[in-house]
Amino acid sequence: MDRLLAAAVGLALAAGLASCGGASATATCGMSRGLPHPEIGGEVLYYCSDWPQVNGGIYLLDVASGLIRALTSDLAWNLDGAWSPDGSRIAFQSTRDGRDDIFVMDYGGGGIHRLTDGRGFNEYPSWSPDGSWIVFNSTRDGVADSAGTGYYRDLYLMHPDGSEIHRLTSHFGTFNFAALNPNGHTLAFESDRGGTWDIYTMGIDGSGLEQVTHEKGGGSAGFPRWSPDGKRVVFGASISGEPGSIYWLAVADGEPHRVTFGALGLQWDGYPDWSPDGSWIVFERNGNDAQLYAVRPDGSDMTRLTDGRGLKALPRWRPQ
Repeated sequence: MDRLLAAAVGLALAAGLASCGGASATATCGMSRGLPHPEIGGEVLYYCSDWPQVNGGIYLLDVASGLIRALTSDLAWNLDGAWSPDGSRIAFQSTRDGRDDIFVMDYGGGGIHRLTDGRGFNEYPSWSPDGSWIVFNSTRDGVADSAGTGYYRDLYLMHPDGSEIHRLTSHFGTFNFAALNPNGHTLAFESDRGGTWDIYTMGIDGSGLEQVTHEKGGGSAGFPRWSPDGKRVVFGASISGEPGSIYWLAVADGEPHRVTFGALGLQWDGYPDWSPDGSWIVFERNGNDAQLYAVRPDGSDMTRLTDGRGLKALPRWRPQ
């Protein structure tokens, strides 16, 4: 996962440059069908770009049919779409107004609304289970101590109309990729506050900070997502010298379970998310290309979902 985290940082930094130009990625990322898997089903939102173009868009894969369609078509950098709990809206980050801000689009074809005010980089939104809050990471309050990684973010909450922004963390270290437990009270996120990238949890009010992974010797862990029952967290992690793999752990006991393993040409697996019923995990496999895969939580039934050109990342399953 060292490379996964480096790529995540690279995506965020490149987003700040995306407003400088670049051709639309629709022609490449959107033309190739996915691979039909009616036995899995559901819809997966994801980000796709096709280098050397310095932009990217949000796409939707119908897993059963393999059909793909683009949800954005401008020249901006659009990424990290996040479903509202009822599946009717998508929060995402975009440079369409010249800075890296959070927007919301109506999935049914309605308008797109800007939520943040252009201060700093505003990224990686995630909804509360009742749809009343969005958590995101931002540099809006200035450069923080970075704990030696050279990367800095803090966590914030706001309503889906952009009102009542509340800061949850205050510097020392980076806090990003946050997700809210289905109970609505507990956040999971990655941070380098201890000197390495690890997964932490805390209350939505900023209380009760706990470290749940303990990577050492060059290892790292990040991008946590809660299972639908709120008992497990899936994430990407690496042991020093190994490619990033997918793991999950039950927060109650903290014992990690490895889901994927290195393969020929594999650089890393990362950015996982659970299916709505908890029976599948979708993730990005980045090797000679970057494609989306699904796998059972026990590591069985590994299934490739996408094909063709384009870096496909940050998948999120649509709620049922």
